[in-house]
Amino acid sequence: MSEKLKLMDKVQVENMRHAVNSGNRFYDDFDNASWNDLVDKGYATKRPGWDTDSAYYIPTTEGIKVLQEADSNA
Repeated sequence: MSEKLKLMDKVQVENMRHAVNSGNRFYDDFDNASWNDLVDKGYATKRPGWDTDSAYYIPTTEGIKVLQEADSNA
């Protein structure tokens, strides 16, 4: 398992996979701790949602690379 993948918990991995398979975005609460952790790690970016309580989270190239490594090692 990649050392970088170890920095993501199971929920984060599943959310990233969902985002990649859904137009490379995930819509959730603006203050979602799991997604904001991925943003802090550089695995996702955050864009404003329809209101101030929501946001779009977009996997970065680095985040997608880590997921691809995990899938190829599975």
